[in-house]
Amino acid sequence: MKKIAVFTFLVWLIPQSSFAAGAYLVDDGGITDANQLQLESWYSHSNSGENLYVTNPAYQILPNTEFAIQETYSDMAETGNTLWPQIKYLWHKSENMSSSATFGVNYSSTDQEAYGKYIYSSTTVTANDYLDLHLYLGWQNWRHSFRNDKSIDFVNYGVGAELKLYEKLLLIPEIFQSNGTYKTGPARPATQLGLRYNAADHLIFDLIYGHNINGNNQDWLTFGITLAF
Repeated sequence: MKKIAVFTFLVWLIPQSSFAAGAYLVDDGGITDANQLQLESWYSHSNSGENLYVTNPAYQILPNTEFAIQETYSDMAETGNTLWPQIKYLWHKSENMSSSATFGVNYSSTDQEAYGKYIYSSTTVTANDYLDLHLYLGWQNWRHSFRNDKSIDFVNYGVGAELKLYEKLLLIPEIFQSNGTYKTGPARPATQLGLRYNAADHLIFDLIYGHNINGNNQDWLTFGITLAF
């Protein structure tokens, strides 16, 4: 799975949710199928009144290598539109486990400036026919105006799970924490709980409740659609 932000101090310090598994915080270890374009799109609304609109196309440009470029728009963020180009490399694939490494940057198309870069590893372990576990560990370097454009380093880590409830319905809980060189981050981690409905081989719907995603104790409700062509 994550600029999902109200333009506040904590939002600029902790933008971890903006470069994750689409609308989720913890990315899985896989990549898109070869010769298939995957398009994720989601809308999020917080109890503070912020509205967030995101599109994220991804394509396997080389064997085991995926390119994605997420575009994010928040109606309460001064940077407006933000782009998140990233490369994800699948370095291990077996029957019960897949592991990837991802590198990306954050670029504001509104003011034409880069605000940060990040790298993370994500691993998915299939425990059985009903449970997949996702493990996330990453680093990010962030620059922001509140500290005179000085940068901050963060370590991010999280765990997620996919629990099969019925043939096409999944329950996806996850927890995500961030610790930085300037501020240790929120005392409580970010959490999300999602329901995923696999309507067809190429169509997925998500309904997600999130809390404390940006370290400001806000509640978020997200509706997402994934299409594959």
